[in-house]
Amino acid sequence: VAAIEVKSNIVVIRALVESFDEDNVRRFQGEVRTASSANAGLPVVLDLAKVNFMPSMSLAALIRLTTEFRGSKQRLVLAGLQPQVREVFVLTRLDRLFEIQDDVAAAFRAVGLT
Repeated sequence: VAAIEVKSNIVVIRALVESFDEDNVRRFQGEVRTASSANAGLPVVLDLAKVNFMPSMSLAALIRLTTEFRGSKQRLVLAGLQPQVREVFVLTRLDRLFEIQDDVAAAFRAVGLT
């Protein structure tokens, strides 16, 4: 469901699925938690460029993740949202809750890496 890379003091987790159905989102959430725990303190970028559909349960899972990250003072950045997915974040005003960057390169710049 995800590919995980640790490089340049940042963790990049790339979603490898187009849709976050119940099973995919649960596995993705587990992989994000495992990677962030193993790299405590490092910023985590979720590359969602392949994801073109996010049902409400996947949004709820992302909200839980961002709450956990804030609680542990670890930065979480969403990157590469497809236009239709980004629109859902804007319409629900979740774009105010999440740090969202256009792509992974922009996320690197946002956390001070080039």
